[in-house]
Amino acid sequence: MRVGHICLAKSFDGTHEHFVSLIEALMRQGLQQYVLVRSPSLAKRYDAIEGVEVGPIVHSAVTACCLMPHLDLVHAHDRTAGQAGLLLTLTRSIPFVLTHRESATINKDPITQAVYKRAAGIICLDDADFALLRHYDQTLHLHVVPDPGRLDSARDHLRIYQNSQRTPIAGNKGIQ
Repeated sequence: MRVGHICLAKSFDGTHEHFVSLIEALMRQGLQQYVLVRSPSLAKRYDAIEGVEVGPIVHSAVTACCLMPHLDLVHAHDRTAGQAGLLLTLTRSIPFVLTHRESATINKDPITQAVYKRAAGIICLDDADFALLRHYDQTLHLHVVPDPGRLDSARDHLRIYQNSQRTPIAGNKGIQ
């Protein structure tokens, strides 16, 4: 399985450390990975991880969609990256999973709603976010994975990735 990761977050906070830990743990599990990020320093960190292919720096969802090679699945690590995942699903039938990091409810913006509804899986970092999203929409494919850097977390992500490849996505009848 070949998985692409997209992170378009502007801020460089603790979430990037979790992202790096996850990529390293998934690499140790034998997963082939391609990474597109907004941050040049983050790109350099990934470039140092053997077996992880790093694409050019990207600043928008459209650019990320255009520069992402054909993969089995894309993992969007923030809401803006989720827009790239949505574009990849709609234009190339590549399923995507989204990591939900915000404690706020999903706003009424139609694009944001489409991102969440079209995601083949949504990874929540705690039970509170899971409950919030379940209250928002009971049809979402939700999973709780509390610490992205743990070895068990990498196995949880792999299970979610494998299940998400088979999850039918509304409007994409070709994906099974």
